[in-house]
Amino acid sequence: MKILPVIVFFLATQCAFSQTERLPIPGIFNTGVNGNNQLLADGEVDLHYKLVSSDDSQYPGPDAFIPASDIWPIGQWIPNGPESKWIAPRFDADKFNASGYYVYRLTFDLTSFHYNTAEIGGIWSTDNNGMDILINGTSTGFQTPFESFYGISPFFINTGFQPGLNTIDFIVYNGHAPTGLRVEIKGTAVPLNVAFNNQK
Repeated sequence: MKILPVIVFFLATQCAFSQTERLPIPGIFNTGVNGNNQLLADGEVDLHYKLVSSDDSQYPGPDAFIPASDIWPIGQWIPNGPESKWIAPRFDADKFNASGYYVYRLTFDLTSFHYNTAEIGGIWSTDNNGMDILINGTSTGFQTPFESFYGISPFFINTGFQPGLNTIDFIVYNGHAPTGLRVEIKGTAVPLNVAFNNQK
């Protein structure tokens, strides 16, 4: 399944109203890639997404790992690549994690932008279900269905941003089973050196 074209189409339909110059927001990365947007190897730590809350005391974070791609549940989950990979509290995701909530955080900087012009959109898949996406701790209401790892769910956010550092949290609920998160995401904003008179 090709996921990236879904993002491109979704953002194009949502952002068509923008008439000022927009640039990519630095620090916005898909899950499972390095700083050059190349896929990480199995077992590596995702340096962009931090597991900031975990209900499994044996795997409290903050590291989120690339699960082994040659064993279950990969294959039941949407296959990895070419633009992103699954991340999880443990490399051997087939060994299960405790029931409860897992929160993965991505931090990005809007210091060089008109913060209230920021728009972030993409798709996510979760095991089990995504309970919410938070911007700077505020709910956006986006969820994924139970056992959403069979498919993908879109999201688009254009409110709740602040000057300087911002956080986006992906909240995942897990039964006593493998758990993980897959995100493909893009973000743009108007830079400060561009006049912008119609701020939200």
